[in-house]
Amino acid sequence: MNKTLKYYFRNKKSLKRKKILGPFAKGVVYETENGVISMPVEDLTIGKELGFKGKWDMDEINLLLDAVTPSDTIYIVGTHVGTLLVPIAKKVNQVVGYEANENTFWFMQMNLCLNKLTNVQLFHKAVGNEKKVVRFYQNSVNTGGSKIKPVTDSILYNYDQPNEVSVDMLPLDAHIKDEGLPKANGIIMDIEGAEYVALQGMQKTLSEVRFLYVEFVPHHLQNVADIDVAQFLETIAPHFNQAHFVRNGDKIAMENTSDELLSYLESMMNNNKSDDILFSK
Repeated sequence: MNKTLKYYFRNKKSLKRKKILGPFAKGVVYETENGVISMPVEDLTIGKELGFKGKWDMDEINLLLDAVTPSDTIYIVGTHVGTLLVPIAKKVNQVVGYEANENTFWFMQMNLCLNKLTNVQLFHKAVGNEKKVVRFYQNSVNTGGSKIKPVTDSILYNYDQPNEVSVDMLPLDAHIKDEGLPKANGIIMDIEGAEYVALQGMQKTLSEVRFLYVEFVPHHLQNVADIDVAQFLETIAPHFNQAHFVRNGDKIAMENTSDELLSYLESMMNNNKSDDILFSK
C-alpha cells in the first residue's frame, strides 16, 4: 500500500471514530503505565497504543527515570499531553513544561489534574531562538506529530489536513530569566523538527544542565528545519561529553572531539535512520 493510500485510510478511521463517539466527545481517558491520560478522540497513534497496550514509550521513560533524581528540576520542551511528563513529575522535585499546540496543551492541563500533580509549571508557548510568532500545524490523527510549519511540506505532515495556526515563540534562556524560573538540571525535548532553533535559544541553560534528551529524525532536519547534521550538532557538542543512542544502545564519547559523532549522525542521515539521543556530561 503506497503512503498516500495508507494516510487516506488512517484519516478516514480517525473521522469514523469521532463520528461514533459523537460531535460533543472531546477526549478519551486511559488508565496506563504512564498514568491516567486523557487524549483527543481523533488520535489513532498514541491514543491507540494507550487503549490497546496500556502504555506509551515506557522503555524511553524508564531510561529517563534512571537519569533524574528526586531533587531535580526538569524542563520538558514539547510536553504533548503528558505521557512522558506525568511519570517524570512523579519522581522529580519540579517540572517546567512548554507546549505550542493549544489543543494538546488543554489535555496536558487535564492530565495534571487527573494525576493530582502540583509540581508542574506549564507554558503554552513554542520554544525557539527569538521572540516572534510562527505558523504551526495542529495534527489530529497523530497529535504528537504537530509541529512548526515545515520549510518543505510533505504528505507526512499534512495528510490529515491539520489546522494551521499562529503561536508565540520564545527563547528559553530569556524566558527563564524574565520569569524567574528555577535552574534546570535536565532538558527533555520532543518538538518534531524545531530542535535546532530551540537549542539556539538555550545555550546558557545547556551549559548548566546535567543532560539533554532529544530526537534525531533525518526528515525533520531536512524538511522542517532545513539544516544539516553539522548545524544540529554545533548547538549541542560544546556542552556534553557523551551521546547515548537509546534504541541501539551505542555510546560515543565527545570529550576531545565530536568528529566520530558527526560521522555517525551523517551515516544515520544518509540511511534515513532515526533515534533518541541522551547527551550527558
